[in-house]
Amino acid sequence: MQLFSIAVSNKLNIDEENLISAFKNLSNKGVKVIVSSNICRSSTYYELKLEEKFAFGKDNKARDLIAEAISDIIVNYAVNWIVSKLIGKYYYYFSQQEKEDIRKIAYSILESEDNIETFKRVKRKEIAKEVFDFLEENRHIDIEGFVNFRLKSFVGELSEVVDKAVDEFLMQKEYNEFVGLLKYFVELQDSKLEVLNVVVDKGGKFHLYNESYEPLSSEYIKEIAGELQEGVVTDEDALISILITIAPQKIFFHSVNYLKNKEILDTIKKVFTNRVEVVCSEVKCEK
Repeated sequence: MQLFSIAVSNKLNIDEENLISAFKNLSNKGVKVIVSSNICRSSTYYELKLEEKFAFGKDNKARDLIAEAISDIIVNYAVNWIVSKLIGKYYYYFSQQEKEDIRKIAYSILESEDNIETFKRVKRKEIAKEVFDFLEENRHIDIEGFVNFRLKSFVGELSEVVDKAVDEFLMQKEYNEFVGLLKYFVELQDSKLEVLNVVVDKGGKFHLYNESYEPLSSEYIKEIAGELQEGVVTDEDALISILITIAPQKIFFHSVNYLKNKEILDTIKKVFTNRVEVVCSEVKCEK
């Protein structure tokens, strides 16, 4: 029998049952293996016993399959640990909750439709090749050490993902602060209108009407009258300025499918909360 061992740090939070099952499944691919485990301090050691005919020096199939299994472990489990480690190392000044938010964003980037297939497929293949070469002269592998010293390029790519996640986090934080400020302004304002109807036309322009569906006149908003021409607003920022100035008790949106930027409606909903209602979203919606 040939012995081969794998050390898995408890930091990786790998379910032992799933890991053992992954190695035992090698028998389904023609390589018989006996798996046992032993916990020692902060790591769990997995011992694989291979029949002599599957010894690495005699049969590359076993080495190849074990390399693939270890690659799966790294891609599916170690990534989360690596990302958390990178955040702690380079962005230590964020609070614990902020670090967790950044980790979730980074993981969502990796799990997005654009990345998950190419990332996992390509990286699994690249890492399997590294492990395969490593096993040529070694019968023991420490997953944590292997990642730190043999997969620096992989860790570097994950570091770029973390940087992107931090940028997105800061943008979201700035956006939330902006929304909070607008909500504060709305709370300070006296409502100048009971009901405001916002109708979006095919060109994405906003047509503003009062409760009687009469075009909104500039008398409500003299200080920004230049933004409003015959009840029509063309700019999203101007629309928000007008809404904050008027602070209607109720805002009804019509034909929102014509919106060029769907996020504007989400922002307005966050600022005015329960004052906003979408009357209809269909393109044929009429006031």
